[in-house]
Amino acid sequence: MEKYLFLDFDGVLNTGKYARQMKREGIDPFDEFGAMFDPEAIANLKHIVELTGCKIILSSTWRNEGIMRMRELWKERNLPGEIFSMTPILLSSSFQDAMTGEMMGMPLREAKALEINAWLFQNAGKDYRYAILDDEDYFFPNQQDHLVLTDDKEGLTDRKAHHAIWILNN
Repeated sequence: MEKYLFLDFDGVLNTGKYARQMKREGIDPFDEFGAMFDPEAIANLKHIVELTGCKIILSSTWRNEGIMRMRELWKERNLPGEIFSMTPILLSSSFQDAMTGEMMGMPLREAKALEINAWLFQNAGKDYRYAILDDEDYFFPNQQDHLVLTDDKEGLTDRKAHHAIWILNN
């Protein structure tokens, strides 16, 4: 069984708490790639990857930089697992849902839900599980049971990581 983790960065791996801590310590909260990731969130991501064997699918807007750049970031920052793929980038406010074929018009903020559906439709086999790590809830009702909603101040906490592990392993 394949396991996929749709991963957002802002509010999941980079957190307000860590950015404030770095500023207090006089450390630049950015590097050549962008905002630095919270070490606690990274440790929790590592825990998810180790206990589930999931494949990481980027759903973050950071993917606009391209998969090679994101893989370079992953290697340079010594992050857990590897980036397997990225969701497609939808640029219109009128979409056809890849799972149902239904035409939908909506603000771009809900595009991520469609991008995840499109990725699953195009790439997932018959037997899979998935979890979504994001700090915004613009997802479809059928995606809610797969969503682990983080807080942008705290990011991926131990509790949220255990919830993602439960979704992927049960």
